[in-house]
Amino acid sequence: MGGISRINGGVIDTTGFYGYQPIFLKIAGTNVGTADTGNDQTGVAIVLGNYSKSIRALLKIASVVYLGKAATNQFVVAIDGPTAQTYNTANTDTSITAAVKKVIDTDVFAGVGTVTVTNISTLESGAI
Repeated sequence: MGGISRINGGVIDTTGFYGYQPIFLKIAGTNVGTADTGNDQTGVAIVLGNYSKSIRALLKIASVVYLGKAATNQFVVAIDGPTAQTYNTANTDTSITAAVKKVIDTDVFAGVGTVTVTNISTLESGAI
């Protein structure tokens, strides 16, 4: 018999994100997912790669709820939709993809528009 799942009388989220409203984004571009270099354990300073820089830039406009493993030229991230500050650009495009593109292009690639951001939240299996 179907029904609403509850804990202590309150409705619970059975999807696994417990109240978050995730938006999955694929961030792609040349070297956007490069790793950090160096090893502080051996005295070599850690230099942030573009993956770490991109996540730091993204945190300026939204809360991250999932980080995918980075490949050299892409990675997947999920942000909490309600926390996203989409109007951070000088243009009239207030979509989350435009806002993420703008902040990563600006902070990581010094304004050179090399990143492509795709909302993959509604993709079906095998449709990437």
